[in-house]
Amino acid sequence: MFNQDIETIKRKLSKMNIKKRYIGGSGKPYFLGLDIHAFMLFNKPFNQCKRVEKDEVKELIDYAV
Repeated sequence: MFNQDIETIKRKLSKMNIKKRYIGGSGKPYFLGLDIHAFMLFNKPFNQCKRVEKDEVKELIDYAV
């Protein structure tokens, strides 16, 4: 997702089957970064990943900074 413009990211998010979260019950949707990266790596949300896959996603995010 790095080095991509906002429209590309929005287009990819609309195609991913990730749970949308709303603050206050309405407004614009928010997505967990763990879900986005897990879907990009393993084509499934973070909570459906196995322990090894979850560790890999967490390492990816930790070393991205």
